[in-house]
Amino acid sequence: MPSLLLAARFLFPLDERRHADDPNWRTAGRWFILWGLLVGASYALVFRASWRWFGEYQYVRWLPAVAVLVVDLAFCGYRLIAGAADLASRRYTRESGSAPSLNLPALLAVILVTIAKYAMLISLPIGVSHPSLADSGSPVGWLARLGPLCPDVIYRPLILMPLWGRWALFLALSIGRVAPGASARFRKMAEPVNLPIILGQWTLALALTVLFCTSLTGCLARGLAIAPGVMVASYLASFLLARRAAGQTEATVLVAGLVVEIAFLALYLPIVSAKYWY
Repeated sequence: MPSLLLAARFLFPLDERRHADDPNWRTAGRWFILWGLLVGASYALVFRASWRWFGEYQYVRWLPAVAVLVVDLAFCGYRLIAGAADLASRRYTRESGSAPSLNLPALLAVILVTIAKYAMLISLPIGVSHPSLADSGSPVGWLARLGPLCPDVIYRPLILMPLWGRWALFLALSIGRVAPGASARFRKMAEPVNLPIILGQWTLALALTVLFCTSLTGCLARGLAIAPGVMVASYLASFLLARRAAGQTEATVLVAGLVVEIAFLALYLPIVSAKYWY
């Protein structure tokens, strides 16, 4: 099976037992960022369709945010949240000596992540400038000619969030050693990861982030700061999780991606909130 499809098999809730011995797993991690871009595009489309159908209340898109969160938790980001629940369950099981189950720590992890993401999704501004600001939040100049390649302000973080999260998964593969109990496919993916490819993909994600921040007057410099901030968050999350789990596993790498998704929104929202009224 091509490595592009194997990457999808790792990122989405598909049968883990199939193609476990495929040698193409060695290059599957390189395609994570492309799947992140596709996931982001699907989030933007779901948000747009839900917004047109349900509308908004008091300038807040309550139900569109719910729609995106459902798609995220049910399929696109299911593996990430499942990794968080798995890590919480394993720690609880190790300390209590009970059999693995959906226990309180795992349930709390899912609830806290869901609340954090939902709170940030309903905080995404539509891009209407504050009355005291003269310029608008719509793309200007040559950006306006890009059409769908430079979407409206509110859709930009929906595209960038999973993009950075899937890049963080690829970075986490290169940090620390592989845990003794890691799966065979995970060991194959972690073997050939190298720094030039990681930095090259980071540069591409940086370029798209800068493009989306170019039309935000006075925010370009802070937009440039997002990429280093995301890199630091990704490294620290990967390093600390690997130490806690005695090496990298599928769960630790997936949780690193989840941490970076939330970290990206936490970095991006202050930038746009300083610019936009709602």
